This record gives sequence, structure tokens and C-alpha cells, in this order.
Amino acid sequence: MKSARAKTPRKPTVKKGSQTNLKDPVGVYCRVRPLGFPDQECCIEVINNTTVQLHTPEGYRLNRNGDYKETQYSFKQVFGTHTTQKELFDVVANPLVNDLIHGKNGLLFTYGVTGSGKTHTMTGSPGEGGLLPRCLDMIFNSIGSFQAKRYVFKSNDRNSMDIQCEVDALLERQKREAMPNPKTSSSKRQVDPEFADMITVQEFCKAEEVDEDSVYGVFVSYIEIYNNYIYDLLEEVPFDPIKPKWNSCSTPMRNTDFVPPQSKLLREDKNHNMYVAGCTEVEVKSTEEAFEVFWRGQKKRRIANTHLNRESSRSHSVFNIKLVQAPLDADGDNVLQFWEAGYRILEPEFCCEKSLQIFKNPFGRSGKIRL
Repeated sequence: MKSARAKTPRKPTVKKGSQTNLKDPVGVYCRVRPLGFPDQECCIEVINNTTVQLHTPEGYRLNRNGDYKETQYSFKQVFGTHTTQKELFDVVANPLVNDLIHGKNGLLFTYGVTGSGKTHTMTGSPGEGGLLPRCLDMIFNSIGSFQAKRYVFKSNDRNSMDIQCEVDALLERQKREAMPNPKTSSSKRQVDPEFADMITVQEFCKAEEVDEDSVYGVFVSYIEIYNNYIYDLLEEVPFDPIKPKWNSCSTPMRNTDFVPPQSKLLREDKNHNMYVAGCTEVEVKSTEEAFEVFWRGQKKRRIANTHLNRESSRSHSVFNIKLVQAPLDADGDNVLQFWEAGYRILEPEFCCEKSLQIFKNPFGRSGKIRL
């Protein structure tokens, strides 16, 4: 008899770029919004810095004849009604921005019913900048003196960046400045008073140990997910949707000619990362410029909501901050460039391209997103 030789078990296949499919844990935080009026009944109690307890409203107790229960919920950390924007940022967002600058992706996600304080937490209010302006401020405080000149980095349709030489970047800057309606740099114009008080952060914050032998670029994009369609909120439209039409009675009528923007496609790049194809990415050089782009997308979002009769609980917005890093040559004057198969690419060991996503999602009928 011949003995059968046991076969060596085949090693499990690991997808390229998956890094053995290790995933970071999701930290879930709870922020309790203060009551709008002092005579309102409070149904939530902060037990400790990780636990809250829900109390049944008094009227519900009477109707149920004492048949009710009080439930406790645990979180990574609970922030009470007196928590400041700075205290929240230091715990929730600061580590994400620090990881971003050191080459790690991040996601900041707000979830809550309409009126629960998501916009105040993310965007802020006059005199109280939210998480978004504080994240932007920390990024530019950290890389401010190491930023590449505009158009040295150039986004492409493969979810990556091309590197242009200084001459090509200079020619593109001159070309943009010579356009009929050139967009003035944010450093040469006043900040929009609508959000000027929101981006004024008193506390200085920056990441530690930034690589000084590299240059950095920041690109932002802003999309909206509605009914499983993806819309680019920074895409230029050829018409003015604000201008109303008037009927014979000199009263405004519904604009039936409004055509919603084309939905974008979700694709997978060569590293198996999902991205929105054809999405507008804007290079920004300061907190003011980045927040101005965000504010422009917010205005377009409100206009589209009016025309399409959208409900806030069915719309999800994602503001993406992409940080690009590339090394300098030995003289520290030019960005190193690498070529493959006739086109310019950025190799992972030489160039780092990571992003921080700011995701606002009110729950309701569309709590699940299918893409």
C-alpha cells in the first residue's frame, strides 16, 4: 500500500492593500444637548463619563400605570450639556487629525435626529467653531510652512495624484490667473462674514513631529448621498437655480425645468479603495479657503433640497479632506517624481495620500445607506 502524502494547506489569499484586513475599532461618543427651555422635562441623565440613563416621561408613566422601564446605555465617553467645543475636539477629533498627518485614514461621523445638535457640533455657531473648522485649523497649523506650491499636486480620475514639475505648475498658475474670471486667492480677499466667526479658533493646535523633508497638499471634496444617488456639491452648474419663474398673476411658480445634477458613480481603485469617480477636488491653502468651499457646497445643498422637496432625514453629506505628502530631493528644492509605464504615479513608500471624512447622517427612514 502506498501512503497518501498530506498536502500543505494553502495560505489564505490576502487582497493587495488590505493590510491583512485589520480594522480599527469604532469609538462611539455621546453628546447631550442642553434643553431649549428651562421648564422642559429632561429624559436623559448622565450617570458617569461613559453611561447615560433614559427616564420615561411623566405623562407616559401615568398612561402605562407604572409599567415602564429605565434603560442605560454605555459609550466610549459621554459629554454633558456643559461640554465646550474645544473639550469635544480634543477627545474626539484631535487624534484623528494627528493620525491623518502621520499617514492614516480617518472618519468622523455624526448621527442623530433632526434638531439634536449635529450641525452645531460639526460646523459650529458664531463664536463657537465646531469640529470641522478646528480640524482644518489643526491641519494647516501643522503643515503651513511645508505646503507645496499650488498645482504641484494634481488630482486625476484614478483616485490618486500626479506630480507636476515646478515649471508646469507655474504655467498652470499663470493660466488660471489669466482667465476672464479668475478666482482670487483667499489670502487676498476678506472672509465671508456668514462664517467668519465660526472659523476663528482661539486655541492654537498642531500635530507633533511633522516630516520636514516632505511637502504637503490639501484637497477637499463635498458630496451628498440621497436615495442611493451621489451628487457632487462642488460641481459647477450652467444655470441659476435660485431665479424663480413668474406666471401671469405675477406670483412665483414652481420651476418645473429644474434638472437635478447627474449622479456620480462609485468605483474601486487599484488598491481596492472605494471612491466617487469624477468628483470635484479643490486644492486649498488655508482654513478660510477650505471652509469657504464647504460653505459653497452647503448653499448648493440647500438650493437642491428646495427644488427636490427633500427631507433632511433622508440626506447624507460627506466632506472629504485629502492630505497629500511627497518627499523632497536631496537639495530640498523639488518634489521627487516617479514614472511607470509612461505615466506619472505616486508610490506608497514615497508618497502618502490619506483622507479624513466628515460624515453627517441624521437617522430616520434612511438609516441604512446602500451604495
